[in-house]
Amino acid sequence: MILKQTNVLEPIRPTVRAVIYRSGDLLVQVKQKRGSAAYLTLPGGKQDPGETAAEALIRECAEEVGTTVTVGPLLHVAEVFKTKADGKRHQLELLFACEVSDNYVPVMGPHPDPSQVGTTWASPVSRAAEFRPAYAMALTTTSPVYLGVFDG
Repeated sequence: MILKQTNVLEPIRPTVRAVIYRSGDLLVQVKQKRGSAAYLTLPGGKQDPGETAAEALIRECAEEVGTTVTVGPLLHVAEVFKTKADGKRHQLELLFACEVSDNYVPVMGPHPDPSQVGTTWASPVSRAAEFRPAYAMALTTTSPVYLGVFDG
């Protein structure tokens, strides 16, 4: 049985994420909030009104990981509830297969997220516990398109 979330902020936020593999590793942002352990996230972010999902993903990756991505097919959809000071943010995350140039070296882009401290390649298997949301393992197996509900 699924319980309805309470104290959820409006509106639901459309979010796009890039799933970029190289040699079995995923391109990730390293994030760390003051007083907390570092964690890993897929590049991407909020889709703006009037922007297609692909346009949002291209913009977000240029801002956060300093490169142009080629957006491929939609892989997964996940619902994420992130706890904020005034409630929970409900995000509908669209995860797309993407590619970067073969010579791309991870860098922070010109407009990184406020908590972003780096960009790197990371194993979704050996470092699965560091991923937020915790859908890293779903990216390494044949998983359904809808991944379900996650804490952010």
